[in-house]
Amino acid sequence: MFETTKLTQWIIAHGVSQTVLEILIAMCIVSTIVSITRYIIGSKTYGIYSPIILAIAYSYTGLRYGLAVTIVVILSSLLSYSILRKIRMHYITRIATNYTILAIVLIFFFIFIDTFKLGLENMSNIPPLAFISIAALSDFFIKQYIKKSLKTSLTTLLGTIFVAIMGWFVITREIFSDFVLNNLWIIPILAIANILLGMYKGLRIKDYFRFRFTAKEDDK
Repeated sequence: MFETTKLTQWIIAHGVSQTVLEILIAMCIVSTIVSITRYIIGSKTYGIYSPIILAIAYSYTGLRYGLAVTIVVILSSLLSYSILRKIRMHYITRIATNYTILAIVLIFFFIFIDTFKLGLENMSNIPPLAFISIAALSDFFIKQYIKKSLKTSLTTLLGTIFVAIMGWFVITREIFSDFVLNNLWIIPILAIANILLGMYKGLRIKDYFRFRFTAKEDDK
């Protein structure tokens, strides 16, 4: 366990709780991971907000519980959209109805888990806001599903979940979180890293493999 540095102690003593400080640090870390995966690897996500919220939510739910709720949210969204797409209605009311259906599905899901357990016995102890944060993924998914194809939406969804899992893994390592909490100089370093990533104009790893595969096809 790292000893708290004077800077960290000073910040905590001046109105910033350790929990809030840890969440803000996690936000910096996950947002940087999003930048790396987007511009170096080439993985697409629902913007930057969604993977940040998912990663932090997973840190509270645990990955197993978080992924279980995520699957329910997406399946519920697909179900509600398949029903509501046949009804002519305003966009906001469609999304509001989707959340209403999602709430009903989640209630039955919790009852189902409580009855049959299925290895998720402690779900009732998870903070409610973590569930709500995961449920917000439905909005991002439906927005893209309406504008684009199901394949594109699912690809972006998997990219978002993948990045969120990476973020969850990093911010839940106690030795790493303790180190960053007591070495806050890392935050401006992350800002500089994002500026450099923003100026990167080279090929992404995904593009490299795609072009390499295309070149092999042309050589045949």
